Amino acid sequence: MTQHGPWAQTWQQAVQPTAAHRNAFLQGSVVHLADEVSGLDLALGTATALVTAHQDEPARARLDLAPFTTDEQAVLGAALAAGPHREPLLAGHLPAALTDSDHTGGVAITPHPGHFAFACSCGQAPCRHTAALAHAVTDRLNTDPMLLLVLRGLPQQRLAQLLHDHAPGVRPKRLRQFTAFVPAHQAFQARPAAPPSGRAAAAPVPEAAAVFADAPLTEPPHPAPPLAQLRHLTALAAVQARHLLEGRTTLDNDPVCDAVRTAADLPGAPKVPDLAHRLGLEPEELRLLLAAHEVAGAAGVRAARARFPADPALRERAEQAIGPLRPSSRTPLTVEGNRITDTPVGVQIRVDADGSWYPFTAADGDWRLAGPAARDAAGAYRDALASRRTRTKARSQDRGQHA
Repeated sequence: MTQHGPWAQTWQQAVQPTAAHRNAFLQGSVVHLADEVSGLDLALGTATALVTAHQDEPARARLDLAPFTTDEQAVLGAALAAGPHREPLLAGHLPAALTDSDHTGGVAITPHPGHFAFACSCGQAPCRHTAALAHAVTDRLNTDPMLLLVLRGLPQQRLAQLLHDHAPGVRPKRLRQFTAFVPAHQAFQARPAAPPSGRAAAAPVPEAAAVFADAPLTEPPHPAPPLAQLRHLTALAAVQARHLLEGRTTLDNDPVCDAVRTAADLPGAPKVPDLAHRLGLEPEELRLLLAAHEVAGAAGVRAARARFPADPALRERAEQAIGPLRPSSRTPLTVEGNRITDTPVGVQIRVDADGSWYPFTAADGDWRLAGPAARDAAGAYRDALASRRTRTKARSQDRGQHA
């Protein structure tokens, strides 16, 4: 059994009373030790994983952790900046001495049981799935204790800023109020500006390589994107702005859809785990969104993300249209919100806000967009079936080649 360090031990002691009752917590340990926890993802204030307990259906377990308050961050930053642990923290190390709140201004870094909240797709959280997730997080923190600060809403960049701001002799920044980031679409909606009269000039949009081509620019320091990506992002923004002025597109109010569109168009884009972390998604979820964009563009991403209560009459007509097409009708269709699922076949169709239907197929416990929108539910169902059969045939051929 792994020998846990001080941070992993304090975490285990804090999470155990809330992750599940005692027996379920022990069962979660068995599940974790059997290597049945996969896709563990730690982000700001949350941890998620896919848990397969014995022969049960895989369950998506989630742990939410209360972040440090603004006042707690200020007290913690001042104490750490004035103490002897500033340099190790800036180097990415969380000294064991900081488990004692006397060194952190009285702000405990380790959460207490009231800071935890759990959810699970099995519908019985806290349960053995959430317990297994808690054990998996313990092991991860044993390897990298700094992730505990991330779970408390204090990533490395923010910690470094706090240590700098509270360092002895440092003057407050005059423009501190502008250090917060505001998504562009929110700023636009808060103070929208009328577009210029008349259509934009018909000058050609420059290629990415031509943007600032003659400017004496140097590579920005890490962790900023490479210069080539910044140039390409500038060109993408210019194209998007031009299309907005010409009325050929509308402002995308979903920052995730906008980020997926940009990442799909950006050469040498950031690695999926890093981008997913910044968007608050799981890496596999982001991969499915990128695949949806490849199939159907921004509309496909929206279809993959949208979940809303559809018109019951619309869903009833869709069920009637699908009925004659089903390979087997013994198991009833599952209808939830804007989604209709044929579980035994592994296909699903979803209607968007415009009434278009999109085909999806089962993929590793989730759903992958299988094609562009169809005009009706029956067409989307046929497309999903065809895609499912094609993938099944391809897997069979692949297994035959490797047999």
